[in-house]
Amino acid sequence: MTTTLTTQGAGLELHRLSRRVQQQTLLDQLTLEVPPGEILALLGPSGCGKSTTLRLIAGLDPASSGEIRLGGAVITHLPPAQRQVAMVFQSYALFPHLSVERNLSLGMELRGVPKSEIARDLDQVLALLQLEELRTRRPAALSGGQRQRVALARALLRKPALFLLDEPMSNLDAQLREDLRGELRTLLRSTGVPVVYVTHDQHEAMGLADRIAVLREGQLQQIGTAEELYNTPTNRFVASFLGNPTINLIDTAKLQLGLRPERLELAPAETPIARGWSALEGRLSHREWLGDRVISHVHCPGYGTLKVIGEAGPIADAVQVRWRQDAELRFERESGVLLPLTTRSQ
Repeated sequence: MTTTLTTQGAGLELHRLSRRVQQQTLLDQLTLEVPPGEILALLGPSGCGKSTTLRLIAGLDPASSGEIRLGGAVITHLPPAQRQVAMVFQSYALFPHLSVERNLSLGMELRGVPKSEIARDLDQVLALLQLEELRTRRPAALSGGQRQRVALARALLRKPALFLLDEPMSNLDAQLREDLRGELRTLLRSTGVPVVYVTHDQHEAMGLADRIAVLREGQLQQIGTAEELYNTPTNRFVASFLGNPTINLIDTAKLQLGLRPERLELAPAETPIARGWSALEGRLSHREWLGDRVISHVHCPGYGTLKVIGEAGPIADAVQVRWRQDAELRFERESGVLLPLTTRSQ
C-alpha cells in the first residue's frame, strides 16, 4: 500500500504584490492564483523577481504594497512562523552534526508535538521518501539527492498549507535532476496543497509544473501551461526563453519572425517553394551532433545564422531552409508583442 502524508490544502492568491528597495523595484504588482494541489513554477533569468516573490510569500521580506491570501485569509503582515508555509532552500539547510532522524524530529519537538505523534509521522515520512535505512546518518554521509529528500521530508512534517521551493535541485548534477524530477512531482502533487517552485531551468519547470509564470525585471510576462507558453508566447521574450535550441529570430520589412528550429526543414538549394511555405537560401556552416538529434547551423545572407534540427550534406554546401507559414510566430519589431498569424510578413 502506498504511504502518503496528507496536509490541509488552501489556495494561494497574490494581488498586485510589489517589493521596492530604495529606488529599485524588485517585484512590480504581481497578481496570480495557485489553487490547492497545483504546482506553479516561477521561471526567468537571474534578478527577474522569482526568489523575491518566494521571500514575500514566506514573510522573510516585507511587501511594499499588495496582498497575499492563503485559504482566503490575508497573511501579508503575519510573521513567518504564523503563515503555515514550508520552504525548501537551495542549500537544504540541514544541521551537519545531527542525524537524519534528529534533523527531522527537532522542529516538531520545538513546536511541542507529542512524542507519539512525532514517532508516527517520522516513520511515515521516512517510508514515503525511502529514507528508513538512512535515519542514523549525518548529512555529510548522504548524496545530494538524499539530502534533498531529507529537506523535503522536513518540509512535509510541518504539514503546511503551502510549499515554497527555491531551486532545490540546482546543486545536483543533470542526470540526478532528471531522475528526481518525476519523483518530486508525484510527491508534491500527493500533498494536495499549492506549490510555488522557483527555477531558472526551463526543462525543470516544464517537467514539474502544471503551469509556469515567466517573469522579467519584476514583471509577469505570461502564465500558462508549458504548451501554451511554447506555442503561443505573449511576446518575444517568452518565446526566446522557452525552447532548446532557442528560437530563430529574423527581421522582415514590417515585423520579426520567430522560427522554432524543429519546425524548419532543409532542402537542396533553389528547391521550388510550395504554396503556404517560405524559404531562405543559405550555406551550411557547422553541425552539432547531440546523440538524439543533429542541429545544423545555416548562414543565410542578410538574415544571420538559423538553427535547424535536422542533418544536411557536407559543410559549406548550399542549402535551402524552408518552413510552413502557419508555423511562424510573428512579433512587432519594437515592442516584441506577438501579432496575429494573419499579419503579413512583407
